[in-house]
Amino acid sequence: MRPVVASECRVLEGHATCAATRCVAGFVLTRGGRCAPAFDHLCLTCVDDDDCGDVEGARCVAGAGADGSRCAEPCLDGGVCPSGYDCSADAVCVPSGGSCDCDPDDAFDLACALTDPAGRVCAGDQTCDHGALSSCVAPSEACNELDDDCDGLVDEDYRDARGAYVTNIHHCGACGVDCTISTVPEGDLVCGGDAFAPSCVLACPDASDGIDVGDRVDGDRDIATGCECTVRAPLDVPGPVGASGEALDVNCDGADGIVVESFYVANDGDDAWPGSPTRPMKTISAALTAARASVGSGTARPHVFVATGTYTELVRMPSGVHLHGGYRRDFLALDPNGFVTEVRAPIAASGPFGAALVLAEPTAAATTIGWTRFVGADAGGASASVAMMLDRPSSGLRIEGCELVAGTPATGRSGARGASGASPSSSATVGAAPRAAVEDASHVCLASNRVQGGVGGRNTCGATDVSGGTGGSPVCPVFAAFAPSGSAGRGSAATPGGGGGAGGQDSQAPITGSACPNQPVCCGLADFTVPSNFQTPSPGSNGRGGSSGASGGGCSDPFGVFASTSWTPATAANGSSGTSGSGGGGGGGGGGTEFDFSAGACAFVDGLGGGGGGGGAGGCGGDAGSAGTSGAPSVALLMIVASAGASMPTIVGSRFVPSDGGRGGDGGA
Repeated sequence: MRPVVASECRVLEGHATCAATRCVAGFVLTRGGRCAPAFDHLCLTCVDDDDCGDVEGARCVAGAGADGSRCAEPCLDGGVCPSGYDCSADAVCVPSGGSCDCDPDDAFDLACALTDPAGRVCAGDQTCDHGALSSCVAPSEACNELDDDCDGLVDEDYRDARGAYVTNIHHCGACGVDCTISTVPEGDLVCGGDAFAPSCVLACPDASDGIDVGDRVDGDRDIATGCECTVRAPLDVPGPVGASGEALDVNCDGADGIVVESFYVANDGDDAWPGSPTRPMKTISAALTAARASVGSGTARPHVFVATGTYTELVRMPSGVHLHGGYRRDFLALDPNGFVTEVRAPIAASGPFGAALVLAEPTAAATTIGWTRFVGADAGGASASVAMMLDRPSSGLRIEGCELVAGTPATGRSGARGASGASPSSSATVGAAPRAAVEDASHVCLASNRVQGGVGGRNTCGATDVSGGTGGSPVCPVFAAFAPSGSAGRGSAATPGGGGGAGGQDSQAPITGSACPNQPVCCGLADFTVPSNFQTPSPGSNGRGGSSGASGGGCSDPFGVFASTSWTPATAANGSSGTSGSGGGGGGGGGGTEFDFSAGACAFVDGLGGGGGGGGAGGCGGDAGSAGTSGAPSVALLMIVASAGASMPTIVGSRFVPSDGGRGGDGGA
């Protein structure tokens, strides 16, 4: 029998083909233009729609219970489905019992999946009862540290509002710890002790009707000591210093303070623990953060008690929280001198000036810092060093019994050396050497004769010329005449240049008459006549030296300036610049010798004296050295107050230990 009743030509997948338009009963149209048996893939397992054939409308859907994904096919006209299936609201056939695997003849249990409020998948159970599949049901909660009932909570039937396993004596402190199976000579056990980490403790008769003043209870959680603690007061404020045992734990809840309103910290703790006396936190910072977050809630825990030890951390103190140090590890003895709690700023402290404690916010609410030693970090770079910094404190802050030790501050910055004065741009030159004169045919010295004097050194300091003078330049000699003097050096009105040197005196040759016995003319090189009071050339005088710069003044406020979270060192005054020297004078020209020509007897020409040397240039004064800065201060307690008249914190019984201040910087040379 052909399943196709009618067909027509259609374009399918890009090709013209004869496609069915109507099928016989029991067959349905496919997307490929064929007639296929109806419900051929119904309830088959699948991964995607392609696994469910090509019947129009067939698709892969999530199955019920443990079915996984199954194929669903569209209902026939009139909502017709096979026996055991119903036509759903979205017009596909689904199992009447809710599961493809739950047939009318079946009866069994199967696993199913649930989702908790956070979207996590939990295991559940379903029952197939002769074709009817029940809904997925979560199991009952058990004490096993799992969320059995898929409500997003773990063991909620066994824990109180604090999360402590204390509501069921068979699961005390942890699942499976049963206080009823332990027998001790002292009596029965109950689940109690540490409110955040309960354990099996002695059942004290006085505690059966609540805790009142005068009751004897098991305060130290030690079964062997019995009901050893007598309640003295319902409220337990921190202290007093030096107390221990019942004198300190007056409400007998196992530690100083009210345990349910406090966090406890010890070196052997863990920040993931609840912060109780037996399960303390490890860092003060984590406990303070938790305490601040609890303030204002229904379970406020504003007190933080810290056991003896060194805590290397930066403590940011919030408002409305109370920090108490100086405790023995069990928090049942308080002696800040014997059980020292020390907070030491880390080397790379992020607090200003290496402070071990800073206020995290203005102290609007009552805040306490007590019985703790704070040690600031040594300063790095040019910085002050403090142990504790209080930014905008108020009268709500109380500091009691603390010791504040500042670190080593930094040395002040040294001043820079002043720049040297400018050197001369050129050096002085020597004058030309003596030489014979050039004469005309009549043996007369030509006027063009000139022996050049040396050039003075050149230098300019700012707008002031401090060059040296020029040496004298001799010309044709004339007996007893003086050679030219050197010119004066240059300088300022305050430091004038040196004077030029005087020129030498001219001599005469040859010698005649009685001074030359036995011959008419004496014309040797040593035979010449000098004037009376003969003068030789002289050098130019030195220029004047510049004055030294004045020293800079010291810091007017060597403490520097604190502003908010920054410190600025004070600066000393700069030194003044030195002044320039002046140029030296040029040397005088050398004297010459005038020779009278005598044919055959004295044929020498006139001798010209040497040129005077140039004067040296003056040096420029050096720049002023810059000022050094003050050494950084060492401050045990630094308070920055927002405005005049602001209320101040209360500080009692505390000790402040600054270190030596930083050395001031050297001044520039």
